[in-house]
Amino acid sequence: MKDWLLRKLADALDVGPPAAGEAISPHLRFDRPWPQWLLIAVVLGGSSLIIWLYRREGRASAGYKALLATIRIALLLMLTLMIAEAVLSVERTGLPYLTIMVDDSASAAIADQYEDPKVRPALESIASPAAAAAAGPREPSRLDIAKGLIARDQAKLLRELQKQHKVRLYLVSNSARPLAEVDTPAEVGPAVQKLEKVEASGSQSRLGDGTRQVLTELRGAPPSAIILLSDGQTTEGEPLAKAAELATRKGVPLYAIGLGSAEPTRDLELTELLVDDVVFADDAVRFQAKLLSRGFGGRKVRLSLKEKDATSADRGAAREIQSIDVEAPPDGQPKRVEIVHRPKEVGEHTYILEIDRQPRELQEENNRLERLITVRKEKLKVLLVESEPRYEFRYLKNFLEREETIDLNVVLLSSDPEYEEQDRSAIPTFPAAKEDLFAYDVVIVGDADPSFLSTSQMQNMLDFVAEKGGGVLFIAGDSFNPLAYRGTPLETLLPIELNDARNPSAVGAGIASYRPELTAEGRSSPIFRFGENEASSAQAWQSLPELYWYFEAPRKKPAALVLAEHPGVIGSEGKLPLDLYQFAGAGKSMFHAFDDTWRWRFRVGDRYFGRFWVQAIRFLARSKLAGQRKAEVQTDRRRYDRGQPIQIRVRFPNPALAPAGGPVSVLVEREGGRPRKLALSPLPGTKNVFEGALPQVEEGEFKVRLTEPILDGPLPTTNFRVDAPASELERVQMNEPELLRVAEATGGKFYTPLTADTLLQDLPRPAKVPLDTDPPKELWNTWPVLALFLALLTTEWVLRKRRQMV
Repeated sequence: MKDWLLRKLADALDVGPPAAGEAISPHLRFDRPWPQWLLIAVVLGGSSLIIWLYRREGRASAGYKALLATIRIALLLMLTLMIAEAVLSVERTGLPYLTIMVDDSASAAIADQYEDPKVRPALESIASPAAAAAAGPREPSRLDIAKGLIARDQAKLLRELQKQHKVRLYLVSNSARPLAEVDTPAEVGPAVQKLEKVEASGSQSRLGDGTRQVLTELRGAPPSAIILLSDGQTTEGEPLAKAAELATRKGVPLYAIGLGSAEPTRDLELTELLVDDVVFADDAVRFQAKLLSRGFGGRKVRLSLKEKDATSADRGAAREIQSIDVEAPPDGQPKRVEIVHRPKEVGEHTYILEIDRQPRELQEENNRLERLITVRKEKLKVLLVESEPRYEFRYLKNFLEREETIDLNVVLLSSDPEYEEQDRSAIPTFPAAKEDLFAYDVVIVGDADPSFLSTSQMQNMLDFVAEKGGGVLFIAGDSFNPLAYRGTPLETLLPIELNDARNPSAVGAGIASYRPELTAEGRSSPIFRFGENEASSAQAWQSLPELYWYFEAPRKKPAALVLAEHPGVIGSEGKLPLDLYQFAGAGKSMFHAFDDTWRWRFRVGDRYFGRFWVQAIRFLARSKLAGQRKAEVQTDRRRYDRGQPIQIRVRFPNPALAPAGGPVSVLVEREGGRPRKLALSPLPGTKNVFEGALPQVEEGEFKVRLTEPILDGPLPTTNFRVDAPASELERVQMNEPELLRVAEATGGKFYTPLTADTLLQDLPRPAKVPLDTDPPKELWNTWPVLALFLALLTTEWVLRKRRQMV
């Protein structure tokens, strides 16, 4: 009744009507209020006095006297209001905010596997139809389900909430970002369309920071509730539970809809495939990768190598070449796995290294790695230089002459002039012209006397490695190699330091038999691959006859890599290196500190001796394969986390083909994305190497193609992959306990997508929020109030006059 009277009074005083979504709340206010005790004393005392006086009147009936007393009490009250300066105050209120936060971090792109077979079809019916159509045949992701919950039944959730709220739609990952605001029914459709275009690309899940940000932005009018659609995993920043404490203080309940499966994560992933892009036919090609496992530790899984069938109409068709069983590593402990294959057919082949998908595995896309490999069958031109025909020289020469993939020339420095005529492999002298030396792919320098070589010939050998990209292999000897090379250009090529080097047998030191011990680098090197896998190679290595001499060079050059070392002799830097190599410009140089590998022929012929030398020569001649291309495109890694800079390098094996000051650029392409062009700059100090950095890109498989300069033949390409940061995908199961705890602490509720049907009924009743207050309307100083006061006063006087009470 009171509110009705106040509204009528407001209408009478021409108070403006409420706008759409607003309401008005009129109430009385006093500009000069009396103290409460004085107001009570005046009203009660005055009313009591009036009643007492009229009861003493004897000329009228009791009813007549009660009427007169009522009029006088009304006059007293009006006088009190007028003295206190009563006014009508009108407050305007509006619709409260309600916030919907959708997690768009990278983990929201996961399509979960569920133990209950009924869950998946139920979630597929919820997932957004537009998102499902865009995704094709793949299973719906967490983000697809979140979109579907908001958009289903013609966006019923938004339409119902909009009737009593101002709805704000946020995305939350690296931060909270407003997506849309829905104040009217016409804004529902555009908001849904914006949501449909959202992709799960956030590199972090900052749920706590995002919740606090929303509460801070709306601190003047806290939302009546927050609806959070997320897996509940916070990877960076403030925990969600901490931000929920602020929500509790502000009286904002949080209603959480958990996305994803709460079951422990189960996933297998192959990463970092290492394999040469160009190989020789019948080479032992090692396909090596890292296997990551979550939830499958200790389980036997099948690793297979497949080759795509180029003749098949189905581009995805692939035939299996071989497979092995490997044991999945414990969570968080990557394991190196490999398959060795010897390709026979020349040409370009696309190989796939794949791990079989396991039941309820998180995702399948990361179970396979693909690489295009070019197989060539060409003879390598090798020059063998030696002073005296020692055992190592004889056996190596005889083997290389029989090897069909080797074109051998021999320079025996101490031979007679007739030697050339007697031996079909012999040439009279070491090549004097640089062009003649550059015709070879590998030079093997035995115990050769450097006095037979001019300074220019030794400088040519240095250029042969650094510029042409050739390979040089030094075999230590008793007489010259390597101590006689001190101070010559050849010393630069040696991967050892000569300052502390010595020949133990020359100083009378005894040498016990030994078997070189392979380092980790040596065990993974193709040079020592004597079997089809690392285990069989290690077994073959242990069965080889022991060696009886070595050259002692305790210090290696800083960039040298040790492949084999002495099992018992300790040098200044650890175990004595016996077999090591280094990169020198465009090529490689290697040093063998022993000269009796011919002993490995005992009872097995060339089985291990021949394989060792062919693989060592091919290892050094890799630049010949690269040299067949006019340019190479490389990245510093095969796999990146989003946000990491991607270094792209273009190298021209033949410096004459490098554009002098001209443009060098590449095109970076992602399937379904827009290509990006990147200009490269010359690497300081080089003429044929160009580099550039690509800013951060989204996740996916990328191909890089050289576009400038335009070269004849196939375009040089390379591939790389960008993944979400490991922190975002380390914990991907739904954090149900956290979401439950937060919902209960704030007075909200937790749901799954299948139990969220009651969300609208569970939300708190919206309370209007104050917007503004109209200027007060004076009541005490108006003509109507004065007229009413005078009318009551006159009426009382007339009534008293009629009963002769005046």
